[in-house]
Amino acid sequence: MSVKTEMQPLKGVALRYSRPFSLFVLVFFVFLFRWPATCLAEQESPAANEQKPKVPEIVEPKQKAPEAVEQKPKLSEVAELKQKASDAYIHARYAEAETVLLKIARKFPASKERRYAVQMLGTIYEDNLVDPMKAIKWDREYLKKYADPRQVPFYKEKIDKLAVIEKATNQEEAFKIYRKIKFSNKGDAYLVKKYEELLKDHPDFLYKAEVEKELGYAYARIDKPRQSYAAFQAVSSQNHGQKLSSSDRLTSEESHRYWKMAAEGGMIAWSVIALLWVTVLIMKPWEDLTWASIKKFRIYVIVWLLLVAASLPFFYSMENEGVKFVIHDTMVYTAAALNLTILFWLLLLTRGKYWQTRPRTLRWASPFLTLLMTVSVFYLFMAYQPHGPEIMEEFAAKYRYLDRELHEGHK
Repeated sequence: MSVKTEMQPLKGVALRYSRPFSLFVLVFFVFLFRWPATCLAEQESPAANEQKPKVPEIVEPKQKAPEAVEQKPKLSEVAELKQKASDAYIHARYAEAETVLLKIARKFPASKERRYAVQMLGTIYEDNLVDPMKAIKWDREYLKKYADPRQVPFYKEKIDKLAVIEKATNQEEAFKIYRKIKFSNKGDAYLVKKYEELLKDHPDFLYKAEVEKELGYAYARIDKPRQSYAAFQAVSSQNHGQKLSSSDRLTSEESHRYWKMAAEGGMIAWSVIALLWVTVLIMKPWEDLTWASIKKFRIYVIVWLLLVAASLPFFYSMENEGVKFVIHDTMVYTAAALNLTILFWLLLLTRGKYWQTRPRTLRWASPFLTLLMTVSVFYLFMAYQPHGPEIMEEFAAKYRYLDRELHEGHK
């Protein structure tokens, strides 16, 4: 899915770019997960935001030195117009694209570019400018003059659907509202609110499926995967009789996966954390706490904070331009603070009465239990961050890639 993430960080860390950056993040999190167990296990004790149809992308050639510039044939007027229309469409300037495409269709009736113009005009009027009558006109012309045998059934189905919409009554007001929302350019939260109101006020709107698709994408961009998945499911239901496109299915599947990661994974993490805390408190560790152990714990806290402070210059020196996901400053500070709660839990664990006669078992069990607690805490922490499940998925993919590279390097 190509979903935009509108986040304005103070300073950020890219989760998927240069190898040095990825290695640093990997080492930092591995160290974050494992350090508390190695510190305290040996301590004194009695006993871890609009999908669009794809068009050919125009890539401008790189500039060369003046002496190395190659002479290229000059584009014809109609070819330049086609290039201009394609660029306007790619960057969502649909009114501009419409004007240029109409110029091609009317001024160059015998050119090969006219086929492209007629096809794109039908697409723009159906999907972007929302004018069924004009869409029917250009789709019919494309079907008559340019469609190959494989395209004929598709265009006939499109024209039949648009004809039903054209003849429908009591739809004019809904269409006006739909156009106004679609071109409002006021952000995804606004789109979600207005589209929901449109569906509520006009449940029989003939473009209901398109509205729900727009809702699905908008919910995904504002990090509401459950609502995004529900919107796409509504489109694919029998009530609409429509099939999701490949892009729709991809976004729907991603939303469903991220929702499950946050909901089901979060429930498991909460259960593990609650179980570990209850287990420790049952052993009444406070009865065996000493001033010596408390002082040692304070030393560990100071050491941990010094390590975090020492790593901050590296964090702030990293590049974050052009990245998909970022980690905000507050996330790093919160993660460091959460690790202190794990250190305190480990202190209580080592003072539990159960370990008084089992010191060797404590040495073996404390690293595993600490790792389990750490992973659960930080999974829960990441799951509730903006686009947290996506960040975890990206990090896991980068980890697998680095692990594969390391193994191949040893061969």
